[in-house]
Amino acid sequence: MEGYPVDLNRLMWLGAGAGSKGIAAGLVSGLAPQAGITPDVAAGFIGFFLAQQGGGRIGPFGEGMLISAIGQLVRQPIEGIFGKLGKGGVVATPSPSPAPTNSVAGGDAIDLYLLRRYGLS
Repeated sequence: MEGYPVDLNRLMWLGAGAGSKGIAAGLVSGLAPQAGITPDVAAGFIGFFLAQQGGGRIGPFGEGMLISAIGQLVRQPIEGIFGKLGKGGVVATPSPSPAPTNSVAGGDAIDLYLLRRYGLS
């Protein structure tokens, strides 16, 4: 492809692999829950295996699955780091609000509810 700097066919297979990461993770978690590894790690292994197989379609498909699995694994630590940076150490304290008061006595509350809800007393 001379006029296009990006190979759209490869990009499509990368995206298909990234989208299929969830399917692979679901299959692993459903078929082998006793394996002792998280589904995202297993999907990363599957993606790595497929990427090593090569080819015009399977290689990029596996790379997309591997990239997606790694992205899912590092999401939580990155959110923890940038979540702390974004807050800047300022902790907002809620303003004290007055406690709600019930101005109706116990027996009168039922009568008031029935009157408002059903027109009964």
